[in-house]
Amino acid sequence: MVVPALGSAGSPSSLMGVACFFWWAWSHVQRSGPTGQPFQLMRVAVLAWLVVMVIVYAHAMSGPIPRDEISVADNGMLRLLGLAGVLLLAHDGITSPARLHLLLRRLAMAAGAVAILGLLQYLTHRLLVDQLSIPGLTRASLGDELGSRSGFARPSGTSTSPIEYGVVLALALPIMIALAGSQQRHRFLFRLLLVPAVASIYFSVSRSAYLCTLVGLLVMAIAWNNRQRLQALALLMVASTAVYVSVPGLLGAIRGLFSNAGKDPSVASRTGSYDVAGRFIADSPLLGRGFGTFLPKYWILDNGYLGLLIEGGILGLAGLLVVTATGVLAARRAKARASHQDDRQLAHAVLASIIAAAAGTAFFDIFAFPQSAGGLFLMLGLAGAMRRLSEPAVAT
Repeated sequence: MVVPALGSAGSPSSLMGVACFFWWAWSHVQRSGPTGQPFQLMRVAVLAWLVVMVIVYAHAMSGPIPRDEISVADNGMLRLLGLAGVLLLAHDGITSPARLHLLLRRLAMAAGAVAILGLLQYLTHRLLVDQLSIPGLTRASLGDELGSRSGFARPSGTSTSPIEYGVVLALALPIMIALAGSQQRHRFLFRLLLVPAVASIYFSVSRSAYLCTLVGLLVMAIAWNNRQRLQALALLMVASTAVYVSVPGLLGAIRGLFSNAGKDPSVASRTGSYDVAGRFIADSPLLGRGFGTFLPKYWILDNGYLGLLIEGGILGLAGLLVVTATGVLAARRAKARASHQDDRQLAHAVLASIIAAAAGTAFFDIFAFPQSAGGLFLMLGLAGAMRRLSEPAVAT
């Protein structure tokens, strides 16, 4: 849903993200003294990348550009500003480990809620969210029926597609697992919420969601002992058996997504995109053609890195890789400095989510889906916040 006068730029998530950025900027402009914090590499990395993308935008607007690409380029810059705002506000706005834990619990509960919604969608074969009516907002581009694949309904929760829905749950899954295994009193709630989350990932029938889930679980398994790994494997087998018994044919359809990948048009689109991408990259290899301007009419890439290379050039892609690597290092540093087991588990879970999203970006266009892109940048901001909170204050 969007604010009608603003069109595609008027989604509540975009407006909130931009508000987050200006809130963060104002808090730094109006302060009268040092923050007392050591140098924060994550903050510098994302701001530098944002500057690079502004230069990319200016380069695109300074040359000849098709009329239908101007508005999407403007909207693209607003989306990037919103993503940076989410990251920076999470990075600097969390004041204590207790507030960080509270946010992670709420994030996991929100993921559990949309997982339950997805199960209801699957059982009723209805979107359900299409019945919502919010004053001041109008529906933008939402169908009236659930999508389907291989004869199975695909829930989408509150996301724009089943692919995004599955990926968002895959990013939240490590956090839910860490909270379910913690010593907090809420752990039993998160153990219950894992059931609909795992089931909804199965029902998404999305290769991208399965790959993100697998990568996240593998990274989580690194921090587990052998007993925990065996327990996780046993639970996965139980879940697969339950799906096999309750939904006949679903596991076969999932296996077919990978065994018959050579015959899948979406896979053919991915493998056949390199020649098309090469021609666009050659036009402006350093600064690209402008974020968001590679429209579906040219080609559907299903590769976020390749898409950013076309739209942001080598500098834009390098900036994203630096931001992602900085988040990984921040989560690792926070984990190394944590004194409590729960803190170490949560830091490792955020690390797993970032790596899962980074791996999934190679298999779908993460920036085309607001929740998945927002989830990645929120995790990057949380990783930076964890590192910041783990460091001693600098005397001023």
